[in-house]
Amino acid sequence: MIRLALAVLWAAAGPSLSPTPAPTRRPGPTFCAEWVRQTKEGYERLTLFTDNALVWKTSVGGRDDVRRKAVPPAETEFYCTYFAREEFWSLPGDLRSGLSGEHLRESRVTLTRPDGSRKAIRFDELSSLSPEGSSLRSSLVGLQNLFTARLSPASQFTPETLPAGTLLRRFDGVLFRVRRVIVDKEVVELEGVDGPISYFVKLSEMRYQFPAPE
Repeated sequence: MIRLALAVLWAAAGPSLSPTPAPTRRPGPTFCAEWVRQTKEGYERLTLFTDNALVWKTSVGGRDDVRRKAVPPAETEFYCTYFAREEFWSLPGDLRSGLSGEHLRESRVTLTRPDGSRKAIRFDELSSLSPEGSSLRSSLVGLQNLFTARLSPASQFTPETLPAGTLLRRFDGVLFRVRRVIVDKEVVELEGVDGPISYFVKLSEMRYQFPAPE
């Protein structure tokens, strides 16, 4: 009887005594994108991790400041997929202007893909960037802006809210005018107000590069 009672107790306690499985981590690199901006005074580093953490570290004059923010999984998924696009990975690795200045900020961007491959791109504030390079920079600025504001909802970027002539200032400060919305392809054609810049952006991706139209 004693053995039977012990067997019953062991069977009942068995599941609770089994080890808890360790949480699984997303395969591949631990981050999707990292943006480091360096001057003679110090640096700042913005990193989007695959576990939905966004970390912004600044180091100036020997003093460090670290900010952390949880990013919604859907937004992390977009950014990780977005930064892995061929249009960014085809950019030259060195886009620096070759000019120098005491307060000139130089950037180094590192992008990753799930297979472990990496792409490094360097530029500075005086670099002449292609539309692809400018889109990359504005998206990184948009990421940094998440520390002070939320992304505008997708409902703010529709053919009805973006009539021809609408002015939009991209996160990196460049001013654009809506030339047209191609409804069947769900893309917007934009043209630069202060320069000969023209490129297309998907309606669903406008919120990652622009604040909502006023």
